[in-house]
Amino acid sequence: MENTKKVQVSMIVQRVFAQLIDFLLGILLLFAIFGLLMPLLAKVVPSDVIRGVLGLGLFVFGYYALQYPFMQNGQTIGKGFYHLKIVSTDEIRKDVPVAVVVQREILCKLMSCFFICVPVFFGKAGGHEEATHTKLVHSK
Repeated sequence: MENTKKVQVSMIVQRVFAQLIDFLLGILLLFAIFGLLMPLLAKVVPSDVIRGVLGLGLFVFGYYALQYPFMQNGQTIGKGFYHLKIVSTDEIRKDVPVAVVVQREILCKLMSCFFICVPVFFGKAGGHEEATHTKLVHSK
C-alpha cells in the first residue's frame, strides 16, 4: 500500500513537471516570436493587426511543429523527458493518433488546466483524459 502511494505521488509530480516543461517551451517560443521576430516584421508589415495574427499563427505552427515528432509517439516534449506516454483506454481504438494528443493538449492547456486537470491530483482521470479516452503511463 505504501509503495503504491509513492508511485502515485511520483506520477503526479512527473506530470506537473512535464506540463511545466511544455509550458516553458511555449513561453520561450512566444518570446522568440513576439520579442525577436515581430520587431523585424514591423519594418515589412505596417499593420499591427496583421502582425498580431501572423505572430499568433507562427506561434501555433511553431509549437506544434516542435511537439509533432513527440506526438507521433503519444508524448509531448515534457512527457518524453519523464518517459511518460499517452495510451488509449478505448476498447476500439488501441493506438493514440496525433489528433487525440493535440485534442488533449488543447483541452488541458487552452481550456484551463486548473479546472480540467484537478482530478488528476486525487488519483482520478482528468477531464482531458475522460474526453479523449486516454491515460498517462510510464513508457519504460
